[in-house]
Amino acid sequence: MELENKDQWRLTPALESKPPAAPVREIRLVAVEEYVQALRSLAPEITEKQRSMLIGHANAPDHALTMSELAALVGFPSYSAANLQYGLLAGKLADALGISQPEFLVYVIASFDEDPDTSHSRARMYPELVAALHRLGWVETERGIRSAVTDGVNTHASLPTSHAEADGLLTIEQILSTLQRQGFIRPTQSGLKVVRLEHPLLSTPLFVKQSASIHARAQAPLVLHPDYEQKLPDLLAIAGVERGSARYYHNSNLRGFPKRRNGGASDIAYGVDLGFRQVAALEELLAHLLGVEPRPGSAVASDPDYVLQSDIDLQDLALTDTEREALIKVRIGQSGYRDELLGYWGGCAVTDCCVPTLLRASHIKPWRAASGAERLDKFNGLLLTPNLDLAFDQGLISFDDHGQILLGEDLDPDSARALNITPDLRLRQIDPRHRGYLAWHRDNLFRK
Repeated sequence: MELENKDQWRLTPALESKPPAAPVREIRLVAVEEYVQALRSLAPEITEKQRSMLIGHANAPDHALTMSELAALVGFPSYSAANLQYGLLAGKLADALGISQPEFLVYVIASFDEDPDTSHSRARMYPELVAALHRLGWVETERGIRSAVTDGVNTHASLPTSHAEADGLLTIEQILSTLQRQGFIRPTQSGLKVVRLEHPLLSTPLFVKQSASIHARAQAPLVLHPDYEQKLPDLLAIAGVERGSARYYHNSNLRGFPKRRNGGASDIAYGVDLGFRQVAALEELLAHLLGVEPRPGSAVASDPDYVLQSDIDLQDLALTDTEREALIKVRIGQSGYRDELLGYWGGCAVTDCCVPTLLRASHIKPWRAASGAERLDKFNGLLLTPNLDLAFDQGLISFDDHGQILLGEDLDPDSARALNITPDLRLRQIDPRHRGYLAWHRDNLFRK
């Protein structure tokens, strides 16, 4: 049986117990629309586990679960983990609602009563919050959750990863998060019906169609500039990429896109819309658009079949089986290449960071442009912290023949300072064999 320790509930959301039963609401009545607006504003900050807890809680019989049941529902090892995550979410929700944080944060989400069958304290989600989740469409995307709780043992069925995945299409959330992982940023002038995203390597933005729920799916949510129409045969050849039902998607919020007449009284902006069956398909399309290799560890880069079919050219296929296997492992991050860089650099090639999990092995001359031998050459590799790695990969910084950092014109001073990228940084050591690769990077990738 779960034990009660009120002091832990009061002092920290890292809880090892439950809150006391509270059949009476402990916060003011919050309207459905207030919850809707608060959840919308918090959507980018809510983790997948927290979202799954909300959805599972709302779908439970009578919207009531013990914290142990809630933990089991989303795969947490104990109710203390569920307490922690729900407490963190509830604190943010209280701030977004403009209400004082209650003694026990979870009261922002639910009241508590005793389960008559087990005597465990049960969190009963407020009906206004349940209604808000329905209005947002979050609950509707997670049907099929079944509860069979007997004798205090939870046997909830596993949550589907998303309704869109069940239907074979990525959700809007998955598309947005994948774009952000690939370095796309969202400027403040995004429209209400579409989200505008920009990338330093692209001269035109991309747009993603909006929905009341970021878990919703659309047939073709990603909108490209019409200039990409001539590349559609190549893009549609990527497994898992599909085109919208019409030739063009029209929306007045596609700012910067050309306009055409579409049956109305005036011209309207238009673009080419695409949909995706899996994240790997979207990542491959983005790599094609950006002219870069998929990041190690991405869904594309970690797929050996993709590596064999797309990344290893005919020259590599002529190598011995041992060499070819080594190349494949380097490409998907499973070889000693990173260890070799760790051994050579001893930590970040620029800073003194020596935490392996915070360091990325990056080719100076990218995989797509390097020969088989260059791909395996440790002098074609830098070990960098994530901020330096991404800036180097995008050509925002480079290094001269003496290892001194070079800052590109597209990296504005404020952003550089925010990333702790300063003009006095330099490679901690440099070998003559680095210089040819660095010269290639300066000539071909560096945005001077």
